[in-house]
Amino acid sequence: MRTVEVLRLAVAGGHAVRLLEPRRTPVLDAVLAVRQTAQAVLVSRSGSPDAHTASAVVDVLHGASMVPVALLGGRLRRFAAVQLVLAAALAVAEVTAVGRGRSRGRR
Repeated sequence: MRTVEVLRLAVAGGHAVRLLEPRRTPVLDAVLAVRQTAQAVLVSRSGSPDAHTASAVVDVLHGASMVPVALLGGRLRRFAAVQLVLAAALAVAEVTAVGRGRSRGRR
């Protein structure tokens, strides 16, 4: 398992922990915990550059969906801003994991 999947599982764990606390976003935290876990498992099992690229696209789309919420979201503004930063960081990590498209140790 690469570092990016471990980071993604940590993010999922953070969302799961938030479910145990009285928060305003339990449904969002539950959905994101499941999505991040599934994404980490699927990418880790595949391990292909295409899987990392698809995962980065999912992160970019998630981040893009958070922009209007971060700008106009009222009570969800902070949550969306954190999600935007996490999505950007995970997308960069996925792209870094792909590198130049060559698997490590192979020619």
